[in-house]
Amino acid sequence: MSNATVRARLSDGLFPSEVAAIIEDIDGQQIGFIASADLVVDRHNGSGRVTVRVLEKRGDHALIEVPGDVYGAVRYAVVPLSSLSSEQPG
Repeated sequence: MSNATVRARLSDGLFPSEVAAIIEDIDGQQIGFIASADLVVDRHNGSGRVTVRVLEKRGDHALIEVPGDVYGAVRYAVVPLSSLSSEQPG
């Protein structure tokens, strides 16, 4: 397993230490979650990147673990590789 960042739409969370984020899976479904602001990089104009754990890569997609508190029951998501940054040691 390794870490990477995924493109997300971002807004302020209830507390300064958190952000509300929305990512899209390979089917275009939106997944919303609250994450620690420490996991966010390159934030500007309502978008940025959130650090996630990459569990598996296959073809043109990857299985990731969504950080923080997820809206609904989804803890894992399959996202296009094109939405991920280069992997980081994790």
